[in-house]
Amino acid sequence: MTAASDSPRDILGFIPAFPVRHERRLPLFRLLKTLRQNAIGTYTSEAFERDVIVYRLGFKPMILANHPDLIRHVMLDNAANYERDPVGKRMLEPGLGKGLLTSEGAEWKRQRRMMAPIFQPRRLAGFAEIMTDYSAALAEKLVALPQGQSIDMAEQMMLLTLDIIARTMFGADATTDVSAVGAAMDRYQVTVRPNIPDLLGLPRWVPRPDAREGQRALAEMDAIINSLIRRRRESADPGSDLLGLLLAARDDETGSVLDDREVRDQMATFFLAGHETTATALAWTWYLLGHAPAVEAKLHAELDTVLGGRPATYADYDRLIYTRMVIEEAMRLYPPAHTTARQAVADDRFGAIEMPAGTMVVVSPWIMHRHRLYWQNPDAFDPENFAPDKAAARRRYTYLPFGAGPRICIGQGFAMIEAVLILATLAQKLRARLVPGAMVTPVAKITLRPSPNLPMTIQPR
Repeated sequence: MTAASDSPRDILGFIPAFPVRHERRLPLFRLLKTLRQNAIGTYTSEAFERDVIVYRLGFKPMILANHPDLIRHVMLDNAANYERDPVGKRMLEPGLGKGLLTSEGAEWKRQRRMMAPIFQPRRLAGFAEIMTDYSAALAEKLVALPQGQSIDMAEQMMLLTLDIIARTMFGADATTDVSAVGAAMDRYQVTVRPNIPDLLGLPRWVPRPDAREGQRALAEMDAIINSLIRRRRESADPGSDLLGLLLAARDDETGSVLDDREVRDQMATFFLAGHETTATALAWTWYLLGHAPAVEAKLHAELDTVLGGRPATYADYDRLIYTRMVIEEAMRLYPPAHTTARQAVADDRFGAIEMPAGTMVVVSPWIMHRHRLYWQNPDAFDPENFAPDKAAARRRYTYLPFGAGPRICIGQGFAMIEAVLILATLAQKLRARLVPGAMVTPVAKITLRPSPNLPMTIQPR
């Protein structure tokens, strides 16, 4: 394993000067077909062994950045020169609007300032009881299943995190209407796939595949969210849930507040990021635990020691060290946010690497988390990778489940607390095992989901 360092060390010893023979040309239609089926299928085995690969898509340069110093340069040190991937923005903006995931520049900074107080630890502590209450109810339901009956564990995690995000976002308004928001968002996500108009940057009026179905799903979601926003605006008390906090948010520098459209865009962003990614991480955690009885036994031992059979609380989070290590290792092997990209605004250079304006720089946690140069036994499930001493020695920018730099996920604290408390609550009561003969494949769309599903049987502890 490479020693820890934050300096731009002898990078030229690892990165070639990129003569033409190192370029890879990507046929547009073949790339598009692979991206629509499974985005991680575009990566070949050499990506897990090289620091940088230069591609060319038509006349457009594209760099796959697998070196931590280059990743730091693009996502932190010179982040102002790199905007969000325009292809991804064009795909996500119809559903998420101009929220934190898709906005840029001064507008993004303003939103980030206004959102930051919402995700302070004192706020998160208030949501922990919701997480454990819903998790305990699911545990009771699962252990009551007839012996041998299989369930889709990925779906169960989706439904659980949907209940939690609905309650934390909408509080007392978390009725059956809110479950329709989740259903509409799921239908919309199916339509969000790379297509030629987006890859070529064509205007929105150029027809996109599945666009009509996506628009119908968004209209249903917007009708519900906008109705909730109107009701809260008319109420004397906006509430202490996420919706209420958004309505009360104020920019300390300008005194501005969010208008209805901005609140809607942030709600849609939180709904996707706060429900989909955590559920996916948990689904892969159950999959991995089912194949690793020694890891599972160590997890159970910690839960028995720390909790002693009582419900987990926010105060237990810092004590559930191994539980957190299990989650972190699951996100290493199966990062829900599998790929991100930035585009150079102006010409840039890093070592021998020329990055003219318009260059797309791709950073893939899917690759970095399994890279042969930075991880020992990178394909093995080993939570000890995240033991405190190893975590401290690990080279930065080799583990990126929540991104990096100024645009690191603002909800990472919420997500980690939620994942740890859910796993602790469920694993106290049950084991899950993959149905014999079931074939599960990671498929990368918006998130890295198990496909076609995750059929498992439940064994009460």
